Amino acid sequence: MKFPHALALLVTASIAAQQEIWVEPVNGNDGNPATYGQPLRTLTAAVGLAGPGDRIHLLEGTYGPSHNGETLPIQIGQANQPGLVIRGIGDVVFDLAGSTSTFLYLVGGASGTRITNITVQNTDQAGWWTRVINSGSGVNSGNAAMNVEIDRCRFIDCNRGIVLWTNDIVTGWRVHDNLFVNCGNDAILEYTGTNEFFCNTFHTGAYKAYISDSLTSLCYDNLIMSYAIAFENNNSAALLNRYQGNWLYQCAIVQQGAGMASALPASNVIGTDPMLVNPAAGDYHLQATSPVIDAGVMPPFARADLDANSRLVDGDGDGILEVDVGCYESTPIHLDVTWDPVTGLMYLNGSTTIAGTYGFVAFSFDDGLWTFPGQGPILIDQATYVPFFLQGPLPQQWVLPFGGAVLPPGFRLVMQILGIGPSHRGSAVFGGNQVWAQL
Repeated sequence: MKFPHALALLVTASIAAQQEIWVEPVNGNDGNPATYGQPLRTLTAAVGLAGPGDRIHLLEGTYGPSHNGETLPIQIGQANQPGLVIRGIGDVVFDLAGSTSTFLYLVGGASGTRITNITVQNTDQAGWWTRVINSGSGVNSGNAAMNVEIDRCRFIDCNRGIVLWTNDIVTGWRVHDNLFVNCGNDAILEYTGTNEFFCNTFHTGAYKAYISDSLTSLCYDNLIMSYAIAFENNNSAALLNRYQGNWLYQCAIVQQGAGMASALPASNVIGTDPMLVNPAAGDYHLQATSPVIDAGVMPPFARADLDANSRLVDGDGDGILEVDVGCYESTPIHLDVTWDPVTGLMYLNGSTTIAGTYGFVAFSFDDGLWTFPGQGPILIDQATYVPFFLQGPLPQQWVLPFGGAVLPPGFRLVMQILGIGPSHRGSAVFGGNQVWAQL
């Protein structure tokens, strides 16, 4: 059976296995059935429909009360919604236009929720209480969701990004591979709990990047630049070995509080320029010679960076799995995909900065996390993996013909490129980026 026709059959079964709720902020309608062809207009309505394990797909565009009629705050988990996934596909922006309202409340029914690839921008920056994401249904409500993952999100020109309250005693939150820029107050405020904050980039903040009074949370591989205060902990019983591999530059105060009385562990770097591409123009990527490349310590968990590049897959060909500090992971290979609905052709362009690299492209129907021993995470879904891959020397263009294939609404492919260099040492491969192609 030809590859595209096999895909059409397999993806039909895959999509039917879980409820998918589609949202489009311009042409959607909250009276629609929430399918890809007839999407809702607001995340507010989508959350109201969602049940356990459902997936909300936010299509590209600008959302917010003044854009598509969102009603804030949005409370996730008021109904039974464990394992809910809220994913932005493409450039998904929530512009809150100076609102003092919290964007998302995460309460007990939302344990296991994942929020990925969305941008939240332009909240009020003057009020103490303004925050983007709140544990529980209010201040110290004691009803927070546990085991929440927040990854690949951007918090731009906001007040506070994430607040985890004392009475919630939040556990199991993983906040990683996010970008916080120009926060008017604390980017992350954690009163207590046992959580993990790693591989985030914080740039230009008027207050604190990460304040936590926890004794047990982990803070690994974060890049903090041009902040008034990098770290604060006010619990004198806190142990600083929980802070590892962080990179702090141009912070007026590196650490303060009773829990920060001793020096940070030696794996933390203070005062060395991380060499970002052009932060003044909003580009927080790493220059090719940045000292933070491969400078992190092994994080507690690894998925993808802000550009959807796989974390902890060899990036320099030395056979060692090492992580870059901050929200971006450098890699010598890249995949671009273009779909032409008129011809039914899909063009896959694999590129490299290292001559002689050999590339592989793997396929699935959903985002996943497939960890190979010695290789790190592969960003395709093991349950919907397609036993077919493209391969060849890079750079290269592959063309897949879909003409005549019957594709169900909402059909997409998830692809990831991997590679091996000409002088590659060890068994680890180059990790590349994941691409979602919506057909």
